[in-house]
Parts: sequence; structure tokens; C-alpha cells
Amino acid sequence: MAENRRSPLLELTGVSSYYGPVRALEDVSLVVYQGEIVTLIGANGAGKSTLLMTLFGIPRAFKGSIVFADTDITHLPTHSIAPLGLALVPEGRRIFPGMTVSENMELGRAALGKRSRVANTDYLYDLFPILKERRQQKAGTLSGGEQQMLAIARALMGQPRLLLLDEPSLGLAPMVVKKIFALIRSIVQSGTTVFLVEQNANQALQLADRGYVLVNGLVRLTGTGQELLANPEVRQAYLGKVTSEG
Repeated sequence: MAENRRSPLLELTGVSSYYGPVRALEDVSLVVYQGEIVTLIGANGAGKSTLLMTLFGIPRAFKGSIVFADTDITHLPTHSIAPLGLALVPEGRRIFPGMTVSENMELGRAALGKRSRVANTDYLYDLFPILKERRQQKAGTLSGGEQQMLAIARALMGQPRLLLLDEPSLGLAPMVVKKIFALIRSIVQSGTTVFLVEQNANQALQLADRGYVLVNGLVRLTGTGQELLANPEVRQAYLGKVTSEG
């Protein structure tokens, strides 16, 4: 397959990590190629968020390797990893409610330090016009969907090569979720690769080029988004009754 002739943008090989004596990830291997949307699905407590944090060394991978953009980041200090072109939108958004929309966005650039490229604020305001309209408004007064958009825009300020999204649909109404997922597609079309962690397996797999299923810290299944949508085990465990509307 052509995919195998490309160099991965992100590659985990045999990664295990632990919180104290508790195993969080065990022998996880996965790849993300430039220009893809790759999703990681699994139940609560499967280790999905831990996997994202392990990329930044919190917790540190106990064994295995993590390579991003041809750089082995397995043992790099956390503060040295984001400037390489990785950005995380954490679960729960974690915006600063007392600061304005504009101030929150600027923090996304400042966090990457001197090595960050100049942010294309005009592009981000075109992508998220509601944020431009409310750029002087306190972030805490935004709706949940608008706060999620702000968290994504903040992460994009440093023009990352790989955007990590942790449960972007959490707590949002179905129509807002559709809007967020449409924005994710636009972000990839503009040149940023996306690794998406989601409990909303149906929406995530419809969006994704490829996906992985994580169960108790182990990768149990992998395939294209459509292959996993059609997999009886995935349908039973994560999709329930899926309608033709998705």
C-alpha cells in the first residue's frame, strides 16, 4: 500500500506507561501520516487521554519509542516537545474564563516560545468567525461550543503540524458536535494533521481516515474509519443502534 511508503508524522512503537503501579498503556503501536485524520476510540478509562499525555512525557513512556517528525521524543523534556509542532486541545477545553477570547488565543502562541512561527490570526478568525465577533468578550461568557472552538483556535495559533484533540464533542449538543467535526475536516484540508480521541465513535469514525480501538490500555483493533464502522465488535461495543444519518 502507498501508505507504507510514507514516513509517519507520528509513530508509537511498543509504548507502555504507568501511573504508579497502575498500567495505563501496554505495548501500544500506532502511526499517523501527514494529512490524515486518525481517531482513537474506546470506553471511559481505556487509556485514551493517557496516550495523548504520554506523547508529552506526562507520564513518561516506561518502554517503547515515540517518534514525531523524525525526532525521537520519548525522553525529551515536556517543554521541548510542543515547539516541535505538536499541539493539544485537552478534554474539558481549559480556557481561561476571566481573559478575553483574543487573550486566550495569544496564549497559544506564547506557550510555544521563540521557535513558534507567526500565527495566521486572520485565517483562524475566518475559520471561527464567532470568535472574531467576540474577540474582546470574556471567554467564560461563551457557550460550550464556542469555548471548544476557542480551545481549538488557541492550539492552532502556533501552526502545529499535528493537532491532538481530546474529546472535543464532550458535553456539546448534537448540532454543535456536527459543526465541530466539520471544522476539524477544514483544519486538515488547510494542512494540519489531526489525531482525534473520542467517545463519540460514530461521528469520529465517519470523519477519520483510519482508527484504532483501545481497550484497557491495549490496541485491540485497527482499520480505516469505514472498516471499523462496519466491524460487528465495534458496532456492538461502541456504536449501539446507528442510523443512516450517522
